[in-house]
Amino acid sequence: MDISFQTGNGMEVSIEKDVPLFVNVKDSLLFGLISQRMNVCLPLDFLKLTSAYGYRKDPVSNCTVFHNGIDLQCNHAHVYAMLPGIIKKVHYGNKGYGNYIVLEHGIFECLYGHLSMITVHEGDAVKAGTIVAISGNTGKTTGPHLHIRLRKEGRSVDPNHFVDYLNGYITELQDKMAYLRFGTKPDRALNIENLMAVLRQYDVKFPQIVVAQALLETGYFTSRVCLENNNLFGLRRPSNGNYYTFSSWEESVKAYKDYVQYKYKGGNYYDFLNRIGYAEDKEYTSKIGRIVTSL
Repeated sequence: MDISFQTGNGMEVSIEKDVPLFVNVKDSLLFGLISQRMNVCLPLDFLKLTSAYGYRKDPVSNCTVFHNGIDLQCNHAHVYAMLPGIIKKVHYGNKGYGNYIVLEHGIFECLYGHLSMITVHEGDAVKAGTIVAISGNTGKTTGPHLHIRLRKEGRSVDPNHFVDYLNGYITELQDKMAYLRFGTKPDRALNIENLMAVLRQYDVKFPQIVVAQALLETGYFTSRVCLENNNLFGLRRPSNGNYYTFSSWEESVKAYKDYVQYKYKGGNYYDFLNRIGYAEDKEYTSKIGRIVTSL
């Protein structure tokens, strides 16, 4: 930045002054962590391995063959670029991998297969976290899923090791950022995987339906009641109708079991939710059912 001023005799003097982007070391460290975080992303919002890398009995031919990737459970889910890279190939077809793309990330080459929709073109430069496709059921499959094939310097490697490492790396970065901002280690991150774990911890019945309820009630964990009240299920006080505020989102899971599921005595859970008047929306259980199908 240039600072100009005039001297007493009318001469203009200009001084070039460096203005620091950050006011202290803490801000600089935080920006560095944010930059690192923006360069990595998991391939899906929810990770559930359904078929591992290596030899297996092929579900279509019933013969033992080498599975050169991993399959992750999903149905019409957003598929993200895990690292910055270039779209090397886009292919549409109904055999093998069906619709697929190949991303080039330096020494790594990643293939996403069985896609229902592809949102990029060959030659596109993409950032980590870019939605590159929607998962599907094209090609040789027995059901919807995402196939990931990973090659390092041209040689096939197990993508699960890479995704696991990426998951741990992202968690570590987020913990460090939270520590710099708040001075303490953060609570458990709110995501589908952790929510399922807490539901099991509290022995909540029909966990997939309950996860779907949380996603619908909170707009996939983005609503004000979720963020400010730690309330995943829109639970209200009977006395005044105000939303409960919990100290953590895990506490709202326990409250769901104590305030809602204690009434359940058996039978169809969707009918139970309708019977107790859980929501005013007449399409509520239908919407829940559609979310359950996508999980």
